[in-house]
Amino acid sequence: MHLKAKVTAGTTVQHVADAFKVLMEYSGHDGVDAFSSRVMGEDEFFYDPQMGDLAVSTYGEVRYGYADLVREFACNLGRIVVEPGEIWLYDHDTGDIDEAKTVIEFGPSEEAIKAYIATREIEAGLKLMEPYLSHEKLAALRPWLALEAQPLGMVLDADHATQ
Repeated sequence: MHLKAKVTAGTTVQHVADAFKVLMEYSGHDGVDAFSSRVMGEDEFFYDPQMGDLAVSTYGEVRYGYADLVREFACNLGRIVVEPGEIWLYDHDTGDIDEAKTVIEFGPSEEAIKAYIATREIEAGLKLMEPYLSHEKLAALRPWLALEAQPLGMVLDADHATQ
C-alpha cells in the first residue's frame, strides 16, 4: 500500500494513528509508535505535524479482504485530510498488469473525491493527446476541462458569483 496526503492543521500523531487503527490492528503495529519511529520492518510511516505531510508505504503478503480494510481506512483518512488523494495497492501475484494495481480514493468530501477523479482522468486524457495536439492547444483545453471537472453545485456557485 502506498499513499501520500496533506493533513489538516492541528492533527496530532494520535489522530493519525486513530485514522490508521484498522490497518495497524491488521499489521500488528502500534499507530503512535509507527508514526513516531518512521520505519517498522519493511513498512515506512511518516507524519510531520508541522507541515501536515503524511506518507505511508507498506509491503508484504496480505490476505483476501485487505482491500476492504483499506477502503474502511480511506473513510477514516478522509476526516483528517485537506485534499483528496489516492491509495495504491499492488498485487504482485497476478500476471495481468491491468489487475495488478487497485486505486482507492480518499478525501474530505464525496464532492472533492469526484472532482479529484475527474481531474485525474482529464489529465490522463490530455497526456494521451500530447502527440496529436500542440502545447498551446492543450494549454487552452486545460481551463475549460478543469471547469468541467468540478461538481455541478460548485460550477453553478461559480457562475452565480460572476453574474
